[in-house]
Amino acid sequence: MPISLQNLVDTLDPERTVLFFGAGSSIPSGAPSAGQLVADISNTFKITQNGYQLSEIASLAEMKNSRHELIKLLRDLFTRIKPTGGLLNIPLYNWKAIYTTNYDNIIEQSYRRKGKEISVCASDYDFSNPAPPHITRLFKIHGTIEKDIVDGHNARIVITDNDYDHLADYRKMMYARLRGDLMDAKLIIIGHSLGDRHIKDLIEKVIEIKSQSEINGDVILFLFQQDNDRAALIERRGIKICFGGIDEFFAGLAQKAAGNAPSKLPGDTPIDRYPRLSAVTTDVAHSSESRQSDVKAMFAGWPASHADILAGHTFARTSADEIVTFLKREDSLAAIVLGASGVGKSTACRQALQQIRSEGVYCWEHKSDFTLPSQDWFSAAKNLKDKSQFGILMIDDAHAHLFELNSLADQLNSSGIFNLKLIVVSTRHQWNPRMKSPALYKAGQEFLIARLNQTEIEALLNLIDANRSVRDLIEQNFSGFSRQQRRRRLIDRCESDMFVCLKNIFASESFDDIILREYADLDQNLRDVYRYVAAMENAGIRVHRQLLVRILGIPLRTISALLDNLTDIIHETELNRKEGIYAWDTRHAAIAAIVTKYKFSDEDQMINLFENVIENINPTYEIEIRTIRELCNATSGIPRISDKNTQNKLLRQLMSSAPAERVPRHRLVRNLIEQGSYEKAEIEIRIFEKDFGIDGPTFRYKVALLNSRASESPGIMTEDRIKILESARSLAVSGLSKFRNNKGILHEYAECGILYYKFTKDPSFFDDALKALKRAEVELGEPDISRLIARLEKRMQGAPVEGPDFEVV
Repeated sequence: MPISLQNLVDTLDPERTVLFFGAGSSIPSGAPSAGQLVADISNTFKITQNGYQLSEIASLAEMKNSRHELIKLLRDLFTRIKPTGGLLNIPLYNWKAIYTTNYDNIIEQSYRRKGKEISVCASDYDFSNPAPPHITRLFKIHGTIEKDIVDGHNARIVITDNDYDHLADYRKMMYARLRGDLMDAKLIIIGHSLGDRHIKDLIEKVIEIKSQSEINGDVILFLFQQDNDRAALIERRGIKICFGGIDEFFAGLAQKAAGNAPSKLPGDTPIDRYPRLSAVTTDVAHSSESRQSDVKAMFAGWPASHADILAGHTFARTSADEIVTFLKREDSLAAIVLGASGVGKSTACRQALQQIRSEGVYCWEHKSDFTLPSQDWFSAAKNLKDKSQFGILMIDDAHAHLFELNSLADQLNSSGIFNLKLIVVSTRHQWNPRMKSPALYKAGQEFLIARLNQTEIEALLNLIDANRSVRDLIEQNFSGFSRQQRRRRLIDRCESDMFVCLKNIFASESFDDIILREYADLDQNLRDVYRYVAAMENAGIRVHRQLLVRILGIPLRTISALLDNLTDIIHETELNRKEGIYAWDTRHAAIAAIVTKYKFSDEDQMINLFENVIENINPTYEIEIRTIRELCNATSGIPRISDKNTQNKLLRQLMSSAPAERVPRHRLVRNLIEQGSYEKAEIEIRIFEKDFGIDGPTFRYKVALLNSRASESPGIMTEDRIKILESARSLAVSGLSKFRNNKGILHEYAECGILYYKFTKDPSFFDDALKALKRAEVELGEPDISRLIARLEKRMQGAPVEGPDFEVV
C-alpha cells in the first residue's frame, strides 16, 4: 500500500537521502516528455513515428540529417525551461547526493538562484573536478544540455543508440557510485508515471543494485501520477511508493524544518566564514584542547598528536626551533620541511606549531586527502591582514597539492601578504623533481630533517628520565645501563636507522622482526587485510573502507569487528561522512613498507594488486582520483614495475577510467619514447593536445622525443640526426617562451646541447641551454636546479655521473 506524503516527509533526513530525478520529473517546469520529444523529432525531420523509442528515432534523425541539427532541436525545446515551485527549494537542504537522467539544467538553475554551489558531473571528464565535502554533487547520467561533441566537448548528450554505446562505461561508473551512496542512505526516485518505460528501466536498475549490495536504506518511488495497480506490483519487489506533487513534497519538508534550523553564530576564527576551509582543515587549537594523549600508540609508531606534544611525551627536535625562528621573520612565507619517511617531520612541525600558537598565532593543518582550496586560503590571508592577525598553515604531503600550493604562494607573494605563512612538508624524492613557484624559495627556506643528532639524543634521554609514562615503556631495554652507556647505544642506533618510533630506537632486535612477529600473531583473515592495506598504502593508494570492500569483498556488517581485532595496527578515520568515506591507515609509512617487503615481495603480486585496484576504482570519489595520480608515482607506483609493456597496459586502464587525468597520459608518453615507439608517442601527444591543449610536461616530451630520435634511431645518417636536434633546439626555445623556467624543458634543452656537441663538436646549443638554466636558478632560487647544472656540466666535460640527472614528475 502506498505510503502517505506526510509519512515520507516525517522520516526523511536530507543528509542521509539521495534524490534521483527520473523521466518526467521536469514536466511541471515545462520540460517535454519522452513522447513529446519523439513527436517533435518526427515532425522536424519528417520521420514517421512508427512506434519508435526516443533513442531509435533520434538515431535515425542523426543518420539522415546530422547530429548538429538534432542537438539544435533538442536545445530549442529545453531553452525556456525554468525551475518553479518546490524545485526551487532543492538547494535549501544538504542532500547526500542528487542523480538525474534528464538533460535539463533546472537543478543547476535552482542552486544558482539560491546562491548555493553545486558540483556537476556530466561526463567522465568531470571526474577530475573535486568538490569540497560540504557541497552537494549532481550526477547527470545522460549528460547535460549545455555540452555535446558538436561543440567540441568530450562530453555528449545521451539520446541516440550510439550515445548509449559510447557512454556505457560512464553510466556503469555512475551506478557504481549510486551503489556506494546507498550503503547507508535512503533513495527517493522522483518521476511522472509508473507507465513510463524509462522509469521502469530505472526501477529494474535499482532493484539489481539492491540485490548485489548490502543496502540498508529504503528505496521510495515518488510519482506525480497515481497508479495503484502498478504500485502494488512494484511494492511486492521491496520498493515503497508515494504519490504526490513536487510542490507538496517540498512544502511538507519546509514545514517540518521550520523552527528547527540552528541559529548561525558568528565565527570566532579567521576561516569560519569559508565553508570550504572548515571542511578540509584541522584547527590546531581545537585539536590541542582534548588533551587525550596516547603515549603507547606513539611509542608503537602512530604519529605524535598535538595532545602528545602538550603532555610532554615528545622530545624537542632542533629543527622545530629553527622553523619557528624563520617564520617569525616579517618577510618569511614558507618553511619547506623535507626528509625521508620516518625521520619525524610531522612531529617536528607540530612542535613548531605549538610554539607559535602559544604566542597567539592561529595555526591550522590541511587534511591531505582533500584538495587544497588555495583561493579560499588567499581570502583568509587577506582577512588576517585586515585584522593585523597572523596564521600558520601546515600542508603535509605537499607534493600532492603542488598546483594549488604554487597558486597560493604566488598570490601571497605578489600581494605582499605575509600574514599567512606556510609549513610545507614532503619527502625529498617527491618534492625535488616537481615544478615549484619561485615564491616558495624567494620567501622560503628549506629545512632538512634526518636522523637524530647529538642534541636530540640528549633531549630524548632527558625525556626518559623525566617522564614516567615513557620510562615505563622502555625501562626493560635499558635497565642497568648508565646514562653514558644509554647515550652510546642511542647514537649507534640513530646513525644506522631512521627514527620511526620509540619502539624502534629502544628495541634490542630488528624493527623488521618486531613488525613481522606482530603480523604472525594475527588470524589469517586479519593478516590478509593488514598486508593489503600496507601494500596499497606503500604504493601510494589512498586506502579507504569502500575501496577495500570492493577489492576484498569484505561484508559491511563485519567491518566493526575487523577494526576491533586490528586495534593499534590499522586505524579508521572519518574523511567525509556525507559520502561515506573512511580512511584506513597503518601506523607509519615505514611500517607499511616493511609489511609490503615481506608479504608482497613478488612483482607479480604487485601487478595483480594494481590490476585489482584499477578494476575496482571509482573516480567519482576525489580520494580515488588521488589514488590514480599516486599510482603513477615513480618510486612506489606503476613505474616501479620492470616491464614497460605491463606499465603501459595499466596506464591505459587508468586513462580509460579517468580520461581527464593528465599524469597517466604523461607517463605513457614517456614510456613510449623510452621504448622507441615514437609514432605511438606522437599519437598520444596529439590526442592530449586535442583534449587539453599543451602543458609544460607534454611540451617537454615533444622535445625529448626529438632528442631520442636523434640519438637512438637506427640506420639514419649523422646529418639527419643533426637536423633533428636543430628542430629539438627550436622547439625547446619555443617551449621556454610559453613555460618560462620549466625544469623539464630546460633539461631536454641541455640534453639536446650535449647530443649536438657529440655529433658536431659545437657547444653553442649547450651553452645557450646552460644560460637559460642559470637564469632559472636565480629566478626560482631552487637548490635542485643548482644540482642539475652541476651534473650537466660534468656530463658535458665527459666526467662520469651516477643515475639520471633528475626525475621530473
